[in-house]
Amino acid sequence: MSLNCDIVKDLVALYHDGVASEASESAVETHLKECKSCRNYYKQYGNTQPASLKFDVNASGDYGELAKHMRIRRLWMLVSALAYVSASLCAFIMLFMRIRKK
Repeated sequence: MSLNCDIVKDLVALYHDGVASEASESAVETHLKECKSCRNYYKQYGNTQPASLKFDVNASGDYGELAKHMRIRRLWMLVSALAYVSASLCAFIMLFMRIRKK
């Protein structure tokens, strides 16, 4: 199966990062062996990717700390929403009682 150069250029990112399917990998490899233009594009793609943006599957980040901060943030958002609803309800009750008094 011969792929169009545009399709191969779209698949280069997945192939480079190692997340393409086996069928896509073999098709891209076959095309890169045959097409000098796409082979040069692949070489340039690898050289232009900044190291900080490359996807590393085995990277071990401190996701536990991030998750903790996100849980705390969600808790504060919940508390704020409940305080807003409570204040609105109190204001509505006071307004209703004032209107009923008249």
